[in-house]
Amino acid sequence: MKKKYKTKFPVARIKKIMQMDEDVGKVAQATPVLISKALELFMQSLIDQACQETRARSAKRITVSHL
Repeated sequence: MKKKYKTKFPVARIKKIMQMDEDVGKVAQATPVLISKALELFMQSLIDQACQETRARSAKRITVSHL
């Protein structure tokens, strides 16, 4: 029975993107799940920092300059 992981990014699409590279052979089942989780944590950190910068500048919207 396969375990279901709750990820915010599509694991199948991540695996497909990884396999588009000719240098990449077989991809273990857990690899796209880990990449998805790492991407989720990276995006959360990026958004949190952009939010802090937006508040520091007293802006109402996050723009590219806040990244």
